[in-house]
Amino acid sequence: MAKSRIREKATVSESGEDSSSLDSLPNEVVAGILLRLPAQFLHNSASSVSRKWGEISESQCFINSHLHTHLSECEFLIQDGNKVQSLNARDLKLEETDLGTKFHGRIRGSSDGVLLFNKSSSGSVMDLYVANPVTMQILKLPNIKSTCMISCHCNNIVRVSSTGEIKVIRLGRDSLTGMYNWYVLTLGKEMHWRKISNNVAKECDPASYLSYVQSLSVDGVVYWTNSSWITDRSVLAIDLYHETTYLLKVPGECHGQYWTLVQMGKEICCMNCGKDVEMKVWKLNDLHRNEWILVKSITFSSENSLLRGNFCVPLIWMDYLDVLVLSVYVGVRNVVVGYNVNKGEYRVLKIDDGARHTIFLHTNSLIRF
Repeated sequence: MAKSRIREKATVSESGEDSSSLDSLPNEVVAGILLRLPAQFLHNSASSVSRKWGEISESQCFINSHLHTHLSECEFLIQDGNKVQSLNARDLKLEETDLGTKFHGRIRGSSDGVLLFNKSSSGSVMDLYVANPVTMQILKLPNIKSTCMISCHCNNIVRVSSTGEIKVIRLGRDSLTGMYNWYVLTLGKEMHWRKISNNVAKECDPASYLSYVQSLSVDGVVYWTNSSWITDRSVLAIDLYHETTYLLKVPGECHGQYWTLVQMGKEICCMNCGKDVEMKVWKLNDLHRNEWILVKSITFSSENSLLRGNFCVPLIWMDYLDVLVLSVYVGVRNVVVGYNVNKGEYRVLKIDDGARHTIFLHTNSLIRF
């Protein structure tokens, strides 16, 4: 409807170019107007409404500005099998999406609107794809013939905001030597996998990060939880701009407790979990100095018997909305719950027989690759 109303006001000049009252405005003003529009509308309609609209919306500067403007409109994607639903964090409701039919496979990461997902193939081969659901771009990544893919959880994607590069990282095992290594690939014309040297402490063995816990991609850095996280409080952080690794330790107060890493918008935080009445949120304040600061304490009220009486694991924390998504283990069932911290209210989102779901923070964008 918006497209048709705009077209009614448009006229065609003698040169055959689109002309309208909006086109007569300076480019900076038009760009300011277009920044307010959703990515899907701009991709589908901007170039057909006006040549100027199309040129502005396809420029790299505008694409970056549009992404930055709409970061606060990110959504949760929850996948169970091939079914993908989005969570409206404001009213804690799940909505069906068509991602499961457009891109078959499991989502393994999201960064600035670009998704990484995998399809299982024969033997030890696992095909990886990169896709943008808005632009409908899809790219199959090459395999490494001499390397076995280890675990579907050991893959992720990062868009380096300062350079615009999109990089995919995976953990693999060399078929000949049996050694585990991290491999990274940069999307481009000549795509190839290369090893990231283990330039942290010698005791940091890549094999120790063969975890069922999905790694987290946050602001250009991928965070991996140690597979022995109950006894080993270390976290491996790989900065994909410099392709440098760091070995972190979670806050001291988490020692002796269950804990998990949680994405908090463009930041990473650590939260304690379990049957505690209170959950604390520590933000990683300085990656290089391994500095964590306590930013929030969340107390479940006595009315929330589901949250107080069962084992709770935080999944994602949306700080600007004060919305927390948790896995709650009730007997043999796993219940996904959205909790509004300000209102003290929760809503049951999903009930699974096991923890088969994965959840990601995703933003619609016009990023191309």
